[in-house]
Amino acid sequence: MAVAAALLFVAAALLITGLRQGPVLGSPDFTIDPDFGIPTPPHDTPYRSTANIVATAAMTLVGLTGVLLGIREWVKTRSWLPLMIAVSGAFIALPEVFFDVMGAVYFPWSETNHAYTILGREMPWWIVAGWFGYGAFNFFTFKVLLSNPRTKVLWLMWGGAAAGDVVFEEILLATGVYHYYGNQPLMITPQLPWWWIPCNSVGVFLAASIAYRYREQMRGWKALGMIVVTPMSVGAVYGFIALPSWIATNSTLPWLPTQLLGLLTIALGVVAYCLILHNVLGRPPFAMDFVPGEREAPAVGSANA
Repeated sequence: MAVAAALLFVAAALLITGLRQGPVLGSPDFTIDPDFGIPTPPHDTPYRSTANIVATAAMTLVGLTGVLLGIREWVKTRSWLPLMIAVSGAFIALPEVFFDVMGAVYFPWSETNHAYTILGREMPWWIVAGWFGYGAFNFFTFKVLLSNPRTKVLWLMWGGAAAGDVVFEEILLATGVYHYYGNQPLMITPQLPWWWIPCNSVGVFLAASIAYRYREQMRGWKALGMIVVTPMSVGAVYGFIALPSWIATNSTLPWLPTQLLGLLTIALGVVAYCLILHNVLGRPPFAMDFVPGEREAPAVGSANA
């Protein structure tokens, strides 16, 4: 069943991208820098003030929801870990710049909406708010893991996160708060290159899984470690799976190798998810009804560890 679904996805992706017009070399979205030989960011992309304000406010509210839920957990359990899991999402904004440079995504900014600059990239405040909002998903994932569900639930959760990411990003892209450029693989929907989907979702899943696995050790002030664990987890997943798509995006490769490199990133995303299930959570990835017992997958640092 899974193999058939994967083959169907590959066929659909190749058909859709084959029928769509690819990036036009020499256009504003696909101009190669003569010195570095990679696509140049479309600096003339207009900055849309209202869209940035709305996106910043909306994602801040989502992030605050995660923080409030984390505070509620602290009141109930006196554990700082859930709160730090929610807060730590905002710190993904730091490695985000490296993903953007390699993955060819540009954020229009203004002098009044400039949060920080890394690698010469000026970043608006909404990207900080965006990742702060993602912290709520980090918190939700951790709570699902605490419920000790069947492995099938974790696969469904990832599928739901992927589908939600497509809808969420297409809405944001339509407002113009950021823009993909270069030779992007897997442009299946209007503006989102689908190879990005597993990078973010698997990265946050790794962070939540590490928090779950080491929850007994990350008590008290040690919960502050999530401020490092979460951005490093997302960076680690990008490093493991994104290289094929980075190569394609920053090249002038023709259609077929470009799409195959994007599909390789998605395949590596599945591999990464399986490795997290097996090595971090102690779950056979394809045993859908498996529920780990305390003796099979204890928290590191617990009495049974």
